[in-house]
Amino acid sequence: MTIVHRTVLGAVSVLVLGGLLRAEGSGVSPAVALAEAGASSAVAVAQLGDESRGRALVESSGCFDCHRLGERGSRVGPNLSDVGGRRTPDQLRQALVAPDDEVLPENRSVRLVTRDGAAITGRLLNQDAISVQLITSSEELKTYPKDGLREYAILDKGLMPSVQGKLTDPQVADVVSYLGSLKGN
Repeated sequence: MTIVHRTVLGAVSVLVLGGLLRAEGSGVSPAVALAEAGASSAVAVAQLGDESRGRALVESSGCFDCHRLGERGSRVGPNLSDVGGRRTPDQLRQALVAPDDEVLPENRSVRLVTRDGAAITGRLLNQDAISVQLITSSEELKTYPKDGLREYAILDKGLMPSVQGKLTDPQVADVVSYLGSLKGN
């Protein structure tokens, strides 16, 4: 089989995409081409997302409440402007479906309770022997002296909710395709 087009979708998807392109002009059905490529049609089709539909989903699903793309969005969660250059499609999909499976240290959240009982959760920016620095959900940079805290815990789980049950497999593939295209400037 000839690989006609290389995409950001990964090696299996490249072969599948090549098979689909070959199938169009050869009289071979896409299902046969997919089988020849060594992938089931359900898996392969789920991996082939539409970048423009993915962009629309990202813009309409509240992603900007936490994430930043270019000059748009919040700084509370990780900046996604170049995520396609840092993560594989499989990693992007996993981050959407099971975000707690891998929370990078720079994206850890912290929960504190001050001596007066105020509970604060935010993304950990820095800590030392004396204080904890974080960014709150309202994008405020805050520093709290450790001796003024009743509780302090770095959370094992991230704040990002899973899209499982909220987006269909084809929609997840669309978002992965869009995020995979983001390589930064």
